[in-house]
Amino acid sequence: MRNIFEFILPERFVIGTVGVPGEREFFLQVKGISGGVNRIASFKLEKNQAAALAERSLQLLKELRLIQSLPRVDLAPLEMPIEPEFTLGVMTLTWLEKESLFNLEAQAITEESSGEIFEEMLDDDSPDAPPLLRLQVKADELQLFAKRTELV
Repeated sequence: MRNIFEFILPERFVIGTVGVPGEREFFLQVKGISGGVNRIASFKLEKNQAAALAERSLQLLKELRLIQSLPRVDLAPLEMPIEPEFTLGVMTLTWLEKESLFNLEAQAITEESSGEIFEEMLDDDSPDAPPLLRLQVKADELQLFAKRTELV
């Protein structure tokens, strides 16, 4: 079976960096229940992927008229130690109207990836399919995520 890291309404969902400017590594870190266990999972990604995800998040929030005034943005550092589960490749971000949640799916980068961030996701649950991060968040959490990412 495909390795899926699924977080529904995680406690924390942030982009952060490790290292000095110019040599920084970017990580998406999620804290919450996954597979019945409370855990922290980190996923490596490129700076342009983080920026594109923040931009797409704000675009969707605006289109759906879900932008709101926000409380303080989470500026705390990533939780240590950071051991990436995998490097993110293809991503999709969709609005689940029935649940009133945003669904982010990010597949592990593969040799076949074209480099496009928001391209077609492999719909394959075979054991050799690339690992997948799946999380669902409320609009305000996505907006806080995007704002923090812009600051990072």
